[in-house]
Amino acid sequence: MNTKNLLIAAAVALSFVAPTQSFAEFGDDAYKKRVALSKQIKKMKNMRKQLPSPPPSGLFGVYAFPEKGQYVAGVNFQHHEFDGLLNGSTSVSAAETTHAATGSSNQFYGDSGQPATLRVVPNSAKANVVMPFINYTLDDKIALVAVAPIIEKESKMETFKGDGTGHLGNFTIKSKGLGDVKFGALYKAYNSEDNKHNVIIDAVLSAPTGSVTETDVQLSPANTTPTARLGYGMQLGGGTWDAMVGAAYWGKDDKWGYGAQYLATIPLEDKNSEGWRFGDKHELTAWGSYSWESTLVSSFRLRTEHQDAIHGIDSNIYGPGLGAQTANYGGKITEASVGVNYMYAPAKNISIEISKPISQDRNGVQADKDSSIAISWRNAFF
Repeated sequence: MNTKNLLIAAAVALSFVAPTQSFAEFGDDAYKKRVALSKQIKKMKNMRKQLPSPPPSGLFGVYAFPEKGQYVAGVNFQHHEFDGLLNGSTSVSAAETTHAATGSSNQFYGDSGQPATLRVVPNSAKANVVMPFINYTLDDKIALVAVAPIIEKESKMETFKGDGTGHLGNFTIKSKGLGDVKFGALYKAYNSEDNKHNVIIDAVLSAPTGSVTETDVQLSPANTTPTARLGYGMQLGGGTWDAMVGAAYWGKDDKWGYGAQYLATIPLEDKNSEGWRFGDKHELTAWGSYSWESTLVSSFRLRTEHQDAIHGIDSNIYGPGLGAQTANYGGKITEASVGVNYMYAPAKNISIEISKPISQDRNGVQADKDSSIAISWRNAFF
């Protein structure tokens, strides 16, 4: 074979070999990426099967533990609506509450210029709470948790004349700022070998970071508009160090999930800097859920709460307004909630829960709770 023919043969051979080698290298790289992605998806699916169904959005202190050194962060948003008034468990009007003969009593009656019954009551109220949170796993048994709530409250008030039952006017009061920051530990007391049954103990402290000295312009029964300290319920915190302790069980069976939690909030001080404290609070909740698919879970939850009345008094919260009556706080409420949880990406969840009271038995006269909505975003970092 002469030199010319040899060069032609070599060129033809290279024209086949070179592209083949190039495509082989590219295909090998793409194949490795597909294998790695497949393994990650399989790992996440296995992890999802092992974990209990996601808890409803409105719960506190119930989390699936990631591995040591990993953490879950997110934001929980809650919106609460109040409309009208309750006396115990009975709906009452503002006029009935302030009537000279049948109205709710003013605890300051007997002081100079103080009427016998309430003169300032809320017609409606709402509250928004944004709670960024983080949950960091120390080891297989203990995780740290912290929550920093940002609170916004608003009440639409009605004032009646101090010397009769006539309507005097309406006004709106507001408060906004940091609430009581919560931090502590979650302890995994029990975890079955198949990860279908879990028991978690909550041991959390609530720090008095929320203001208890909020003020706003108010319309008095004497038709004046002083800037005065708002009622206890309009303050942003409790002003005391509180212990939040409880236990939660949650598990699953195939597509069904279920759980229950008890949580108590107990003030650790007799009174705050202003001379009062909220009453002890006890909450009990139970829920069930169903996984329509691995990424979509719906839930139903029942929750009941009992809280004692306020202890002590703030001398700057004074007068015939409903918010100033320390006996008119606390009582019982039972709510039903429906929710949905969607995992839009591996270890990233967004959930929503809507709640309505099914019974209320309040201490004295209080705002009637109408509804709540909770939206939560959780992002696990593995």
